[in-house]
Amino acid sequence: MNTLLKSLLVASAITSISAAAAVSSSTGNEAKFSFEGTIEPLCKTDSGTANSVTGLNLDATQETQDIGTLDVWCNTGKNATTEYSSLNGGFLIANNTQKSKIAYTLDIGTTTGVDLKSGAFKHSTTEAGTGSTGETKATALKITPQSNGLNDAGTYSDTITVTVSPN
Repeated sequence: MNTLLKSLLVASAITSISAAAAVSSSTGNEAKFSFEGTIEPLCKTDSGTANSVTGLNLDATQETQDIGTLDVWCNTGKNATTEYSSLNGGFLIANNTQKSKIAYTLDIGTTTGVDLKSGAFKHSTTEAGTGSTGETKATALKITPQSNGLNDAGTYSDTITVTVSPN
């Protein structure tokens, strides 16, 4: 974080604190101070285990395969909303000259068959960990390639981006 942004955050925090503290009574030998602060709802995520799979089975079996886990923590005590988008529009794209495509579906925990070809998908029931030590809850992510065993040679890939927000 650059120095200017840090300075602005510190100045903002000092301004907020001094603006929130006020003398509510100053009679006799006693003074009372009231103050408050707010912690905004927040969720954080990490691409847990096995988040870079290089050995997908792309034969005709159309086998459902693990691509990793999504670890989520929120300070709200509630589930999170996660939004999934595909770099390649819901296709595995080959590194060959034809840029061949194989469609796939995504499984998010117990939600199966998500198709990212029509755009981003919002999942409003992603489990989230809570607590002051940052315990997360993991959601398994899997894909099912729609390969037919007759696809063009090449290495096929896609990247799914997940954003998380509090419910």
